[in-house]
Amino acid sequence: MIEFLLLLAGNKMSAKLLLLVACSLWISSVSSSWRYRHPDFDLDAKQMIQKYGYPLEVHTVETEDGYILEVHRIPHGRNGTKTGHPILFVPGLVCSSAEFLTQGPGISLAYILADEGYDIWIVNPRGSRWSRKHRTLDPDLNNKEFFDISFQEIGIYDITATIDYILRETSREQLFYVGHSQGTTSVLAMLAARPEYNDKIILMTALAPVAYTANSNHILYKILDSNLPLLQHLLDSYGVYQLLPHSQLLTLVGRILCNDYALTQPICETIVYLYAGYSTNFNTTLLPVILTNTPAGASMRMFYHYIQLAISGQFQMYDFGQQQNLIRYGQASPPKLDLTKVTLPSALYYSKQDALSAAKDVELLAADLRNLVRLHLVEGYSHLDYLWAKNVNVDLYQYVVETIKSYSI
Repeated sequence: MIEFLLLLAGNKMSAKLLLLVACSLWISSVSSSWRYRHPDFDLDAKQMIQKYGYPLEVHTVETEDGYILEVHRIPHGRNGTKTGHPILFVPGLVCSSAEFLTQGPGISLAYILADEGYDIWIVNPRGSRWSRKHRTLDPDLNNKEFFDISFQEIGIYDITATIDYILRETSREQLFYVGHSQGTTSVLAMLAARPEYNDKIILMTALAPVAYTANSNHILYKILDSNLPLLQHLLDSYGVYQLLPHSQLLTLVGRILCNDYALTQPICETIVYLYAGYSTNFNTTLLPVILTNTPAGASMRMFYHYIQLAISGQFQMYDFGQQQNLIRYGQASPPKLDLTKVTLPSALYYSKQDALSAAKDVELLAADLRNLVRLHLVEGYSHLDYLWAKNVNVDLYQYVVETIKSYSI
């Protein structure tokens, strides 16, 4: 079609006619794009689980500091076999339980492990779409107080409460842990602060793990390296404490502009690559389904915390400034999170192409861990490919399942 237009233009076709043809093509594309609907578009995590014939349970867990979390459970696979331990899944920043389900049975890790007989529990961290509840705080009326949270609170309160709840419900003494991105940061913060939880986890599986961030070349780290206080002051002055909440408008945009029939899909891809790193593996067909559920919301403080880690070069608690640090921590600088206290068996999966989890930073983390059982380099993966690569079940998950099985008794 492009060659046809160029031929017409070469024959001195009028600009008006050329524009008319281009507009006709655009309208035709938009019309096709509008009519196309991915079969899983507009389905949330619970609806996807039920659609594919898996059993679903919805649990609520209340944390020590009053947050009420929604946890989605798949107690077994479609074949009914239930022989394995519980596995706790924890998603990344601005993600929800859907991130481990979006590609469907046979490809998404939660379904694969459920079909292997494991008992799947996926927690939605505080502040995300399904966990916007608190004993006394309202996320809209008490916006500043409700979102005064980072990955350290998710680790110390959300993950500990969820682990204890699961072990009570299942009458087990231990479970497996799977985290992606911030789901790894949070559990590392928890284990450094609450090392007794090492004994409650059989194996930690860390996909695109993040603890150190000083070696990341991500553009956001570079831009905000010396401008973080200015950004915080600006957003605080406008009362912006929440990061990328769930949006029905974005869901609609995903359906119309990001599907396989849309001429604008490359723009959607580019935005993903700017955030996560370029990839030839990313499943672009999934974009309408991804945008149905992601972003799911978080706090701005979580974002600031990662920038602080990059600036300091340390894995440490949130820096509130000298005065507030003295009040909250009893010292002028934020306490370091001691990773030598992480003694449970750990399997790390990382890539040299990941824009947010730099290979050098993962290797620094690996050197700190006292019981590293697997350090697995995945070729060509960006930060989101661990969830949404076209062949992730072959490229990565077969090794994850193999390692989990080797620790199953």
